[in-house]
Amino acid sequence: MTSTNLDIRVYPIDEPKGNTLAFASVAVDDLAAIRGIRVVDSEKGPFVSMPQSQDKTGLYHDIAFPLDGDLRKEINAAVLDEFALQASLDPEQRGYEKPEMGANGRSAADVKLDVKVFPIAEPRGDTLAFASVGMDETLAIRGIRVVSSEKGNFVSMPQSKDKEGNYHDVAFPLSGDLRREVSKAVLADFKQQTAERKQGLGAQIAEGIKEAAQLAANAPQKAVAKGSPGLGD
Repeated sequence: MTSTNLDIRVYPIDEPKGNTLAFASVAVDDLAAIRGIRVVDSEKGPFVSMPQSQDKTGLYHDIAFPLDGDLRKEINAAVLDEFALQASLDPEQRGYEKPEMGANGRSAADVKLDVKVFPIAEPRGDTLAFASVGMDETLAIRGIRVVSSEKGNFVSMPQSKDKEGNYHDVAFPLSGDLRREVSKAVLADFKQQTAERKQGLGAQIAEGIKEAAQLAANAPQKAVAKGSPGLGD
């Protein structure tokens, strides 16, 4: 695996009420940042959990995660090391001055994107589709949404709500250019799938009309007897 630049930030919970000991964020190269990572206590010691969402069946799934196993191990080790360091400091000594990393000079157009869009057949709200995006076979972000608005469709990164009711992106591309490339790719795939679905429905309707016409043409005609009541006698 090639060398990866990581920006690790860990925020210990001084009086944890559960098994979550700290929250962390990780920025990977010039690709994306992942927030809402947790340091979790267990019988075997602390471990790192990527941000998760719960589906309708009650199962949990990672929202964003490294695609490479070695990179995941590297991130886990770096988060745990930083947790140990920050937990050993007084709260007043903790903090980070450097910003999350941005683009390192590589063009966003050079980042390989693996986009998968899943349109909702019958949307009940403004969410039209969900999407996942892989970046350079390094990171994946799930739970991206295609949202309708008065100004047209747009792409929303996966979000979480804080105690004050404000929403924050859980995972997102680090540079504005890459974010625009991701949005453009997701919307293009959504548009293509929507068009193909409409064409498929149109073909089904046309075939149905054709079959109905053939059935009507082949149906036996019922003769009407002369002098029947109600026909002008």
